[in-house]
Amino acid sequence: MAQFRISLDELERVKRRNRITSQVELASVTGLSRSTWNRAMRDGEPSRQILEALAHLGADPSKVLVLDDLGKERVPA
Repeated sequence: MAQFRISLDELERVKRRNRITSQVELASVTGLSRSTWNRAMRDGEPSRQILEALAHLGADPSKVLVLDDLGKERVPA
């Protein structure tokens, strides 16, 4: 089953743009806890809080989410 995940590439781009170098800084700037960010990065869950924080940081809306084809069978080339 395909589902949307947070783009870690876009998250890293936004962190660089805002000169955020650590999870502690990211938590401080956004007002979300470090554990919320860690969970979002680990699971890719696009929670409302994370999406709003990314928007506030200037994330590109067309790049925030990526499609993850988890259940799709991979065929070797």
